[in-house]
Amino acid sequence: MLIPTKHIDLEKSVIRIASEVLNDLRRNRMMKYDAVVKLIARRARGDDGDSIVGPALSFLFLLGRIDYHPKNDSFEYRGDHAT
Repeated sequence: MLIPTKHIDLEKSVIRIASEVLNDLRRNRMMKYDAVVKLIARRARGDDGDSIVGPALSFLFLLGRIDYHPKNDSFEYRGDHAT
């Protein structure tokens, strides 16, 4: 269960980063891992920005919203009706 506390920085939370990554993947359909990290880092997430990308991508993968293609190290948006 995800429980917010008063000490959590909502700008650097897994759910926030996951929503930004999902929006980018909706527009681009497929992105390489490095491109995702660069986009999140460019949005001024500080030092923690790139360390939260991995858990955010794992969260989206577990929800069935993205697919991972190891051959080219990229993520693909599965669409709004993924099961």
